Parts: sequence; structure tokens; C-alpha cells
Amino acid sequence: MKKTMSTINQVATLAGVSKATVSRVLSGVTPVKDETKSRVLEAIKALSYSPNQAARSLASNKTYTIGLVASRIDTAYYGPAASGVEKALRGGDRHVIIASGNGSLEGERDAVDFLIKRQVDALVIITNFLSEEEISQINLRCPVFVLNQTFPGGEDRHISFDNFAGGEMATQYLIDKGHKKIATVTGPLWKHDAYQRYLGCQKALQQADLALHFQLEGNFSANSGMTHMQSILEREDRPTAIFFANDIMAMGALHVCAEQGIKVPEDIAIIGFDDLDMSKYYSPSITTIKLPLYDMAEATAYLLLNSVYGTHFPLKTTFSPELIVRQSA
Repeated sequence: MKKTMSTINQVATLAGVSKATVSRVLSGVTPVKDETKSRVLEAIKALSYSPNQAARSLASNKTYTIGLVASRIDTAYYGPAASGVEKALRGGDRHVIIASGNGSLEGERDAVDFLIKRQVDALVIITNFLSEEEISQINLRCPVFVLNQTFPGGEDRHISFDNFAGGEMATQYLIDKGHKKIATVTGPLWKHDAYQRYLGCQKALQQADLALHFQLEGNFSANSGMTHMQSILEREDRPTAIFFANDIMAMGALHVCAEQGIKVPEDIAIIGFDDLDMSKYYSPSITTIKLPLYDMAEATAYLLLNSVYGTHFPLKTTFSPELIVRQSA
């Protein structure tokens, strides 16, 4: 005998509330008294009621689907970020469509267009090539939320991290270890996070009455770290310590040092930034600045849910760096 599916009207009758109240409990958009909400949820469980997603979307003019654009999804940085966003959104009963930019500007643009055409309610953008101005234009087409990035008009749409303090902290640690010839390999300086880390580095040196030995601009990739480390080792006046603006570049640099028999930190000290999981397993393990990426990704998802759907998840919007001391510096 075919089992008859429960309806929202049956849930409302059993709970002793209106159909509209049941809808409010299901959507999470409008607050409902705890006692009333409890009765509705008990009725839903008793009747094994499953809301019709299509009808729900028609009634609210929302798809309850979020688009996530990551520059790549196969790296130690973007993977945890995407995982944190997806887990939190799924916990908020929202579907997530993930699109990769495959490591290029055109790929990131295509991923954005792909998701907007699928009528997502909002976008989470975790990219490497889209400029702040372009993200601002995308925000006019679909609500955009970012972490560790900013964009004009998105003052209430981002989860921030004190990159300036992180850059200052990394450099101060090298100064405290007695280094006076300190160089830095930055990320792309048009990016807000990379530029703030560079400015923080400069501040620590100025306060110690030291000059930056030199600065090279990288692109956050391992190849960039390798290329710049090679050029540094060819210099007659080598630095005694280098602040790399992310762990991945630091890993590339350590690979070159190992190939050339350069001892770290005895011959040259290296400090990174991000505290990726694999940093602790490198040889030598990488001294770095912790950026709580997974927690920030979750917070971005909660910010989106509260802003777009009117939910009330507890929210932390600002995160601070932490020095992680290991073997490389």
C-alpha cells in the first residue's frame, strides 16, 4: 500500500498553529517563540514531513541555493575554505554549488557567470585574481560575501583578518631572534591582504630602527617561492631571514634550500603566513602566522545566512593573527 505524504496543513493542525507559522519555522527567516517552534518541530518529526523545495522556492522567490567560487579547489588554502563554507551552509539547510576558477582570471569570471545563471541567492567568493572593483560589480548582479578580502560597497559583507598585525608579528619575531638583514617576499601588492602584510613588516622594522634588506613581489604560489629563493641565494649580500607572505611560497623556498644544501634556520631563517595543515609536517617545520581559515569560512557562511535569509546565527566578524613557532625560524 502506497504511503501518503504528509502536508504542511497536517503539520499546522497537529501543532495547533497556522500554516504561516510552520512556514516561518521551516525558513528560519522570522523569529518564532521557542515553545511554538518546539511544537512545530515535534509535529514535523511525528508526521515525517518533508517540505517541497520547489513550492518553498516559489513562495519565497528564493532558490535556497548558494554559489561558491574558489580560485582552485585542489590546494591547501582553498580546500579548507570551501569546506568550511559548505559545512556551515549545509547546516543552515542551504544547497551549495561550487565552481572553480581553475587558477585564472577568466576561469574565475566564468565560474561567477555559471553560478549567477543558475539563480543562486548569493555568492561566496574566495578568489586570487578578481579585483576589488570587479567583485563590487558582481555584487550589483548578486549579493557577494568574501573572507580576507574587501570590495567597495561590501563593508558588511566580509569577514576580516588583521593582516597588518600578522605582518608586524612575523617580522618582530625575526627581529627578536637577532636578525638585522631581513627581506620579504610579498604576495601581489594589489591585493589587500598582501599589501597589509607588507606594511606590517615595514612597521616592525621601522620601530626597531632597521631598514628592509629588500622586497620581492611573489604571487602566493610554490613556484614563486622557488624562483625568488633561487635569486636570493645568488645574491652576494644575502639576508639572514626572510618573511614569506604565505606558507606555500615558504614551502617552495625550503625546497630550493634543501636542493642546494642551505641549512634552515642556521644559514637563513624562514617564516611563513597562514599556518596551513601541511606546514607542521615540512622539514624543517614552518614557523608561521596562523590565519584561522576554516573558522573564517564558517563565519562567512553564517554572515550570509543572517544577511540573506534573516537567520540569527552567532557571528564573529573579525579575527586576529597568532604566532606559531616551529623550526624554520
